[in-house]
Amino acid sequence: MKGQKLAKNSLNVSYRETEYNEKESHKVALFVSKKQLRKSFKRNRIKRCLIRSYQLNKKRIPLNKQKRYYLLFRYRKQKIKNFYEIKKCFEHVISKMFGDSDDF
Repeated sequence: MKGQKLAKNSLNVSYRETEYNEKESHKVALFVSKKQLRKSFKRNRIKRCLIRSYQLNKKRIPLNKQKRYYLLFRYRKQKIKNFYEIKKCFEHVISKMFGDSDDF
């Protein structure tokens, strides 16, 4: 199976659907490159924002008995954005992936 990619401003997302396994649910990885942000406290801040955005939006990822998702979120800007901008990018990408009609 081949994965798919989406991008929105500062966020790249790669995802893949696989068959459902009762032992595991969705797998999520968050990635902030050291090449993009040299200081670890900046990378960690972005990761915390991404984690919080995921926590707020994980109910929008459909729980399906036939499918399970592997999600990779990659922050790709050298400038740090505030939480609300990251959350908006995150929500936009989730709605594109899973076809929500909610406007944010």
